[in-house]
Amino acid sequence: NSEYSEFIKKDKIVKHTVNGISRFLILWIIKHYGPIHGYNISKEFSDIFEILIISGNLKKSNPSKMYPILKDMEDNSLIAGEDVFKDNKKVKFYEITEYGEFLLDHVCKNFNDIRKSPKGSLFFDDFLNL
Repeated sequence: NSEYSEFIKKDKIVKHTVNGISRFLILWIIKHYGPIHGYNISKEFSDIFEILIISGNLKKSNPSKMYPILKDMEDNSLIAGEDVFKDNKKVKFYEITEYGEFLLDHVCKNFNDIRKSPKGSLFFDDFLNL
């Protein structure tokens, strides 16, 4: 229904939800695909949310928004970047740090604990099986 689609686009709840999990998703991407440069992180991020981008409920991730997040994550020791020259251009490749892995594992464990609780199980069963 186009009326509901327009409501979702205006409401921004999808955007805020994605923004809320973006740093954990970036850590996950780097852990599974690293070392990886910012452009490819942005591409992987967009690939994960492709269905929302196609429907118009979310804008495609772009590197200009990704790099400040990566810089902040690097400043907070969640990831480490290394400049590499590739085809005569300087490219920064990122890897997850021990602290970043600890944080990602901690968040995953907490979500698993919530999922296993009686109310959490009800929520996730409903939420994931719509």
